[in-house]
Amino acid sequence: MYSDFASVDPAPPLPESQKTVDELEATLMDTKLPLFLRYRAMFALRDLASPPDLPTAVPAVNALAKGFADGSALFRHEIAFVFGQLSHPASIPALTAALSNTEEASMVRHEAAEALGSLGEEEGVEETLKLFLHDKEKVVRESCIVALDMADYEKAGEVEYALIPEVAGSA
Repeated sequence: MYSDFASVDPAPPLPESQKTVDELEATLMDTKLPLFLRYRAMFALRDLASPPDLPTAVPAVNALAKGFADGSALFRHEIAFVFGQLSHPASIPALTAALSNTEEASMVRHEAAEALGSLGEEEGVEETLKLFLHDKEKVVRESCIVALDMADYEKAGEVEYALIPEVAGSA
């Protein structure tokens, strides 16, 4: 399912007009429900958090952050991915906690690092990422390198993330 974000969602968001942030949070966290329905709640919460000045944005981000308590590493990874899409400053504490938790699955920590990279212009983010440049997990170390590059890109306001130099004589 396509969204306003540059991704194909694995489940369509629940219609925004049908649920409140609290109801969506309850669906998100109900492990007795099918995962597909929980994902729909996740993407509906994401949509309620964008643009970041919506009155529902911070409550939706806070509801999503509770997903880091889920028992599934895949689910927690998806929460971090959604936070990367949103680039909302309210997600920084939850992303920092996920990255800092050395008992967390490396795929979750990797996604948390990259989501923090999208927030690199925010105070303290670069310093946090630098703390994990020597992490025992290679994927976390490499994700922090990428995230710091992303942060530099965000702060510089460049048109493209990676520039390919032109070769003389090519057209």
